[in-house]
Amino acid sequence: MKIENFMKFFYELFMIGSAYVVGGYFRDFLLNKSSRDVDIITDITQDQLFSLVINSKVNFKLNRYGGIKILLTQIEIDIWTIDNNWAFKNNLVKLNENDVLNSIAKGCFYNFDALAINLHTFNYNIRYFSESLNKKELNILQENSVYKNLNPSIEANVLRAIYLNKIYNLKYTINTSSYLLAKIGLIADEFSNPIERILFVCEQYPKYSIINENDILNLFFRLLEGQNSKQLKFDL
Repeated sequence: MKIENFMKFFYELFMIGSAYVVGGYFRDFLLNKSSRDVDIITDITQDQLFSLVINSKVNFKLNRYGGIKILLTQIEIDIWTIDNNWAFKNNLVKLNENDVLNSIAKGCFYNFDALAINLHTFNYNIRYFSESLNKKELNILQENSVYKNLNPSIEANVLRAIYLNKIYNLKYTINTSSYLLAKIGLIADEFSNPIERILFVCEQYPKYSIINENDILNLFFRLLEGQNSKQLKFDL
């Protein structure tokens, strides 16, 4: 795809709205690491987003959960509208028009991934990410059980927790541990072998290739020991 088409897309987007880089790409930039993909949230409508990508002739396809994936040579860009973001769409996070950056950051699941920057003004919010680094804790930003239960990425959230503990040595808060214990129990109820299920999903995420069966088993045992619970039962 010609870079001119991509630049035309963003130029036209900025004519009618704003765009915010959320999570990994911005975080990796701050940590001086490379990234393979970029997640963007924009405040234009879904119809406007489709119109822009079609008119600019960028290569794109639909991604998971209704967003747009723009395919560049060395990087992929996933774009969602605020209205179509799962946290805002389900009214689990309220959009504060006076502090959009904080609202977008609060819509992220884990605090380590909760940072955003406005691509037009370069204003940013790294509050929750900074707290995660300073405390060496992985926390789910929302305590609300509805928010946690409606998140559609159960196995991916489990894998994310394992990965961040393994790479950054982030310990789990009580909020995070309770969620992981409950969701692993749910996976065990739905699949005869929860470890095989999590490993199967892991294969769909190249960035989690360092996770192995022992990492998953260690998570299971740590959660059970920490909770002193028999809530989770499965055959090892």
